[in-house]
Amino acid sequence: MIKKKFDLFVIGGGSGGVRAARVAASKGMKVGLAEGWDLGGTCVNRGCVPKKLYSYSSHFSDDFNLMNSFGWKISMPKFSWRKLVDNKKREIKRLNSIYKNLLVNSGVEIFNDFACFEDKQTLKVGKNLINSKSFLVAVGTKPRKLSFEASNQIITSDEAFDLKKLPKKILILGGGYIAVEFASIFNGLGVDVTICVRGNKILKGFDDDVIKNLSIQMEEKGIKFITGLFPKDIVLKNKKFNVNFGKKKIENFDLVMEALGREPNVKSLNLKLARIKTSENGSIIVNRFFKTSNKNVYAIGDVIDRVQLTPVAIAEAMYIVDNIFKKTKKHFNYENIPTAVFSNPNFACVGLTEKEARKKFKKIHIFTSFFKPLRYSLSKLNEKVYIKLIVNSLNDRIVGLHYLGENAAEIIQGFAVAVVKGLKKSDLDETIGIHPTSAEEIVTMKSKN
Repeated sequence: MIKKKFDLFVIGGGSGGVRAARVAASKGMKVGLAEGWDLGGTCVNRGCVPKKLYSYSSHFSDDFNLMNSFGWKISMPKFSWRKLVDNKKREIKRLNSIYKNLLVNSGVEIFNDFACFEDKQTLKVGKNLINSKSFLVAVGTKPRKLSFEASNQIITSDEAFDLKKLPKKILILGGGYIAVEFASIFNGLGVDVTICVRGNKILKGFDDDVIKNLSIQMEEKGIKFITGLFPKDIVLKNKKFNVNFGKKKIENFDLVMEALGREPNVKSLNLKLARIKTSENGSIIVNRFFKTSNKNVYAIGDVIDRVQLTPVAIAEAMYIVDNIFKKTKKHFNYENIPTAVFSNPNFACVGLTEKEARKKFKKIHIFTSFFKPLRYSLSKLNEKVYIKLIVNSLNDRIVGLHYLGENAAEIIQGFAVAVVKGLKKSDLDETIGIHPTSAEEIVTMKSKN
């Protein structure tokens, strides 16, 4: 075995791990990083980036229909799934190379292998034994799988990007953002899509009114919902998935996809040998400064199960570097983190839901707007924009902003800066809108609910 020593050794080459490694190295620290898969982590390889690319592709079916209403006559477009997959792979390979160059140019030593602890101060990576003043665990999560007879043939989001061919009919288990986004992607690419959730609605934890409107519009686009039921078993027979929902309800699908949440990717790390404590769901327990129960080991990103978003992991990485090497005592603020669901239509928000706001404040005001945007006014497409503004009536501060409609994420990103800095409803009232746009509705809403 080869013995090596570092000031900081990072386990996991996702966005958070890479940022921590290269920033620490740029400050003169000796840094190593282990990644047994591809650099960039889930986001770049099997998450945010390919998902957004596929989401763009899925919207063109509506765009072609829209073109006719604006006077453009086009022949029937033809979609190639194979070309989309190949182009995606080429782009991901380019991004992998960028991540590698960022690390190498910063002086980080990269180990292309998985890591596991030998004891609380030693890490094994391939044929190397690593000792480090500090370790950082940033291994992320992996899709959660249930047990069915056909489990080996049921896909997750990891496999969905590289299918050999599109199914004609798919069942998606789960109602979180991954399930909803893939439902919109497959639907836009011409697949017959059904979402199945145990409860009575999708996107638990988001604002009820927004999700109600999103669900209606998804149904209008042809996506079907099965609520309050869940498969008893799934069997593959004659190249079809026979899904038994109980009560003699059996349906057949060409493909089944599980999107039932994610679990910490820690099974092979030997955390017990490092004396690192985990929670019931397997996530690593950290204090306010991302330190684990082992004083020399820190953890950030999805594996600590706080807010599972790539920009959050990157921001946490910056805090961890400062706290380790500048000896600061900064702790991360998880309030007012904007987020988006790249469904069709898009949805984005910042701040509290109405239910959360009513629990937190004595009195709130709700402002809403619901309309057909100008872009669709000449067509038969029935897509609508829904905006919901939640205000703390005691100080006029905006505590929640929710936007359902095209370019939702782009719009909310700008407003999120203002909300974080204490934006008031009166500030919106004093702002002139850009006409005609959908976003101008945010600064013109007058009636309270």
